[in-house]
Amino acid sequence: MNDHLNIRKMTDDDCVAVTHIIHDNLRHVNSRDYPVEIINNMCRLFTPAYISEISKTRSVFVIVRETEIVGTASLDKDTIYTVFVDVQYHRSGIGRKLIQHVEKIALQSGVAQLKLPSSITGQGFYEKLGYKAIKVIESEEFGRDIIMLKELSVTE
Repeated sequence: MNDHLNIRKMTDDDCVAVTHIIHDNLRHVNSRDYPVEIINNMCRLFTPAYISEISKTRSVFVIVRETEIVGTASLDKDTIYTVFVDVQYHRSGIGRKLIQHVEKIALQSGVAQLKLPSSITGQGFYEKLGYKAIKVIESEEFGRDIIMLKELSVTE
């Protein structure tokens, strides 16, 4: 599966594909852990225009398999956001590859600790990658976020 994978910075031309991946995950995966109102709020938030806007202040990456965008993640200083992999490629190593790429970029920029707000759905995945839950934030609009932390080291 990891053959022909390329990670690059997202462009505005990628915003529709990234939005589709996010919505697909929210509706078909995160919906197991969150009520429909929360999922709908998240889908309303993540539009191509919003993705384009956040790319002005964050480093947004896409992972491409041949010519198809199959995942995304973003980095804002010491925090990883919006990690999503095309549902049909879950459990194929793409998410791990994306996180490792973002960790490497963070480490190169002098970040020693990375945080990320995890959904209930993603917590186990991040724990397997060495992240530890440090706080839970509840929001009426977006539900539960688990703030996770990982100490980075040069050997990773």
